[in-house]
Amino acid sequence: MRVCSVFFCFLISAGVLISSSVDGEAQETLRALILRDVSQFTIAGEEMVLKDLTTGHLFFHNRKWTSIIIERSPGARLTVRGLGISAPALLLTSPRGSFLINGRRYRAQIRVYPVNSRDLWVVNELPQEDYLVGLINWEISSQWPMEAVKAQVVAARTYAVFQKMSRQGELFDVESTVADQVYGGMEREDFRSRKAVKETAKEIVLYRGAPAFAVYHSCCGGKTESPEYLWAGTFPYLRSMDCPYCLDSPHFVWNYQVDGVRLRSALEQISSLGSRVLGIRIGPRSESQRILQVSVQGERDRVEIPGPDFRKFLGRDLLRSTNFVVKEEDGVFSFAGLGWGHGAGLCQWGTKGMAEAGENYLSILRYYYKNVTVGKFSG
Repeated sequence: MRVCSVFFCFLISAGVLISSSVDGEAQETLRALILRDVSQFTIAGEEMVLKDLTTGHLFFHNRKWTSIIIERSPGARLTVRGLGISAPALLLTSPRGSFLINGRRYRAQIRVYPVNSRDLWVVNELPQEDYLVGLINWEISSQWPMEAVKAQVVAARTYAVFQKMSRQGELFDVESTVADQVYGGMEREDFRSRKAVKETAKEIVLYRGAPAFAVYHSCCGGKTESPEYLWAGTFPYLRSMDCPYCLDSPHFVWNYQVDGVRLRSALEQISSLGSRVLGIRIGPRSESQRILQVSVQGERDRVEIPGPDFRKFLGRDLLRSTNFVVKEEDGVFSFAGLGWGHGAGLCQWGTKGMAEAGENYLSILRYYYKNVTVGKFSG
């Protein structure tokens, strides 16, 4: 391992990324799935090196490219610059810099896996703390009060550790979308993000000594959700509770309109509805007033849909939560709701409000996650 003057240096070998800080302390790595189910992609970088991830075999010896297209094609597991490669997976390194994929820049290593019979998954493996720096300005704004940024860092680190432990043996630890946490590489890294990560180094939320399932969302709309309505399992530190701190969020109140034909198109997976939706009836609600069941009347049939699935079908950026009311007039359905996200755990805009009220990141975390401690974990 060479000694370097920057904050991190890397020793890259076949399939293994070893990271250390300047004091020589080893750092955890994380595998973030950045592309899922694509048939091809273009990657650019300085003097890229391609290896078989399993054996370490070097492909295209003495050829160091700055841009290549990697494809999944019939007959060959992977195709690079039109040449078939039989490796079960590829490892790409760029000793002189970072990678550019779909307009976003990534550091460390890129792994490429062929999956099913036609697609590729692309995974960025990098130091966990660098991953967090790259996450902040995709999840919130680093310009928020520093205590709010720190709370977000610790929650995100905890969630990543929990998922990594849960997905041992899988090809990735976290997805880079709202399916897990939004991570966009190096493009939005800044000083305040790195400062928040450094000042909370290795801290996570612990429940009885183990990493908590530290879920979070944008805005709860005044009350958080209980986890039993969303996930299997027991999470006693996640409770439905009042949150008076997110009232200033631009997402506290939202509205959305859609006609019956477009609504039917959004529900295309349900074949029995007919050509358009005629009516919607709201079913029972949870303690936080989020809808548990939606009854949709089509031209041919009535279908019962769980509230979270109904939101997913319509689009989570359009139907921002399941806490809504709906009315129909002249074939147009008007939704009015509160909050953005599933509503469980930490409320990001509530975190901002608490920090502005003078709370520190530890008290913020203990407010949203009950009976927990914040500390370092070695598992």
